[in-house]
Amino acid sequence: GVAAIHLVAPYDKLQATIKEEAKGCDSMAEKICAAAVDAATYAIDKLYSYRVPDELREQVQIGTRVLVPFGFGNKRAEAVVLAFREDAGEFKLKPIVEVLDETPILTAEQLRLAAWMRERLYCTYFDCVHAMLPAGLWFKRNETYTLAPDADLAALRERDGEAGQVLALFEQPGQTLSVSEIRDRLGKGAGQTLDALAGEGILIYHSNTAQKTGDKTEKMLRLDMEASEAMSHISRRSPARMDVVSLLSDGGAMSQKEIVYMTGVSDAALRDMTKKGILRAEYEEVLRAPDFSEVPRAAAPVLSAAQQQAYDGMAALMDENAPRAALLFGVTGSGKTQVYLQLIAHALEQGKSAIVLVPEIGLTPQLLRQFAARFGEEVAVLHSALSAGERYDSFKKIKTGRARVVIGTRSAVFAPAKNLGVIIIDEEQDAAYRSEQSPRYHARDVAKYRAAQTDALLVLGSATPSVETYYGAKQGKYPVFTLTERFLGAGLPEVIISDMRGLAREGRSGIIGPDLERELISTLEKGKQAILFLNRRGNSRCLVCVDCGDAPSCPRCSVYLTYHSVTNRLMCHYCGHSQPAPDTCPDCGGAMKHIGFGTQKVEEELTRLFPGTELLRMDADTVGEGHEKLLREFQRRRIPILLGTQMVAKGLDFAGVTLVGVLAADLSLYVDHYRAAERTF
Repeated sequence: GVAAIHLVAPYDKLQATIKEEAKGCDSMAEKICAAAVDAATYAIDKLYSYRVPDELREQVQIGTRVLVPFGFGNKRAEAVVLAFREDAGEFKLKPIVEVLDETPILTAEQLRLAAWMRERLYCTYFDCVHAMLPAGLWFKRNETYTLAPDADLAALRERDGEAGQVLALFEQPGQTLSVSEIRDRLGKGAGQTLDALAGEGILIYHSNTAQKTGDKTEKMLRLDMEASEAMSHISRRSPARMDVVSLLSDGGAMSQKEIVYMTGVSDAALRDMTKKGILRAEYEEVLRAPDFSEVPRAAAPVLSAAQQQAYDGMAALMDENAPRAALLFGVTGSGKTQVYLQLIAHALEQGKSAIVLVPEIGLTPQLLRQFAARFGEEVAVLHSALSAGERYDSFKKIKTGRARVVIGTRSAVFAPAKNLGVIIIDEEQDAAYRSEQSPRYHARDVAKYRAAQTDALLVLGSATPSVETYYGAKQGKYPVFTLTERFLGAGLPEVIISDMRGLAREGRSGIIGPDLERELISTLEKGKQAILFLNRRGNSRCLVCVDCGDAPSCPRCSVYLTYHSVTNRLMCHYCGHSQPAPDTCPDCGGAMKHIGFGTQKVEEELTRLFPGTELLRMDADTVGEGHEKLLREFQRRRIPILLGTQMVAKGLDFAGVTLVGVLAADLSLYVDHYRAAERTF
């Protein structure tokens, strides 16, 4: 079982230390907690000891966030409690100021994961904690300084230096200014002066903390007495109020909005009825998470023989209740999603939960409809296109166990799903699973660690697995389940490779070659649709020979060199190798040219070639309107041509599309990255 998750490291020494220190300390007999502080940079990031005041003993638990004094100025800082300690040694400890969470926001599993990530990824504890929590759960702190009410302002303004500049901002004793206001006017260096003035008692420091997003509630009303008695309290000249009583006579509750809509009664009248004791007001939580209740339910799919064989093999691995991994290697359109659905259903039958990761937000809506049709309200979605409130409510829905199927992009790997049974990573080779911000984690590695911790099955699905995943499978570290045929016997598409190198000599320029233009004309004449994909990871910072297609590469690193126009030199961004940019190809003597173009330039050429033909462009500039809306328009209105970057290249399924054009297919080969060839494939 452990061999299957071969990249998962054992508990690191830091985690072992936490476990040892927390041993036997889960009861609140101890008064000292070990906490990771948000204000600590990487160089000083460690567990800091704080005294737990008697009045906070019951509230401070492992996994709760607290407010603590930190540093020489004792500025309030957010911290998370990771353990309890028995002895402070010879040090005098500062006390915890405030408890920010009513219940632990992080589970024991998440705390272990944070310690593991910190040790591997060169980041702080709080970098990891922030990655795990939705933005709505983060806190915002408002810091202010008040001029002491008994301060002699005239005398204080005579002080020299920065102290005088700070005091000049206050117009009268008792006035309050925020720290941000003071720093905007005097600069960040005012912090030490503010601390000194607060130490003298001239300024009084205040700090209050609030969560960025809270629960959304709705006002519900119900009868607080028998219907007959309620009618006796209502005048016959108030038919709307009588309608309210009739509406609520079955003893149920209804939202105030619905009552107003159905009876025409005013809000003031409802407040009066509540004041008189006829109605009772209650507040009910309303989830802002996407609602799947109206999605028509679908039956379990009928699997082909190959799909059934893959499902049976992976379900058997899941039933072992041990850390397992498997590669589902299936050609495009082979029905991997149907296998995923069956595996998730199997996990739910066992009382377990599932996480499904997709690389792009654009994939989520179409995939969501399939999962919502199968699992209904048990589905929760997590990705950055949701509002802070929606992500906060989805997180709560998962944590409370109301949603056991989580679908999302990279960060959904941290979802607090209980009793994990299976983690599925679709298109596992995609570079989008690697975070470019601290903590710089790879979702696949985090998923392996979580699977090892929870005895879950990890499924890596792809038509083009990453080199390391495929190598691991070939070495026998985990089994491979292969789907070689498309679902329902559909054939693989004909692929035409169009060589455009000689077109420039023939006097033809442009991005759309003659082969693609011919196929586009045929597609449009038949009333079908086409998707044109431009891999914009490539750009014009590369030189390529127009005759042989060769590009200069680094003699040490085997990556293509990047062109810098300021110095007219080629440079390797790995080792720093630099050389003059040649005018002619070193191999064949052909002319060197800059390559690269964007979707707008392609759009202009398509408009020129096919005047009057409707075109939908989908890239970073247009997705502000929403991925789902754009794709719905393409499908509903049968727009002839969809042009886009990588967000249109994966996982989309449109019956009307009979042509896909990959523009400048070799462009991404010349990117200065050692995985350029793999990603292009």
